[in-house]
Amino acid sequence: MADLKPRVLLIGENAQGSSHLASRLEKRGCECRLATSSEEVFLMLRDHAFDLILGATSLRDGTLHSIMDLLEGSDTNLFYSYAVEDGCWWLPALRWGEKCFGSPALRPNEFVRLLDETIKEIQGDALPEGASVMPPSLAGPKLAAPSELRLEKRHLAKRKAAGYP
Repeated sequence: MADLKPRVLLIGENAQGSSHLASRLEKRGCECRLATSSEEVFLMLRDHAFDLILGATSLRDGTLHSIMDLLEGSDTNLFYSYAVEDGCWWLPALRWGEKCFGSPALRPNEFVRLLDETIKEIQGDALPEGASVMPPSLAGPKLAAPSELRLEKRHLAKRKAAGYP
């Protein structure tokens, strides 16, 4: 299977807040884009398919909860960050296009391991059939989807984002 360059959308109030994460992702072969407003997020989602979306649940100009509905079934992985005293928790929202919002939050070190595994799978280093990239204690039912459907799901998500059924 040919390696795929994971496409990542980073959502934040400014580029500086995402620079460390972007640098880490680019070192792992990802192509990163940044959106700093809700409008910019929805414009990017209309024009591009992303394998991975990382960011806060809301920006100054609005909430981003509705992107879960928009991307459901798209093979996209979506994680929201939730700031706490000395860092953040990562909240799984979509895993391979399936809603999982409400799954246990991930500490930064747990999230980094999951992120690395997800990137490997996107690049074509697929896990064995039926394996989950979620740690066993956090895995819920059907959180990993087969990669054969990736292109079809991206096409459907792009049509949905453009307003087509």
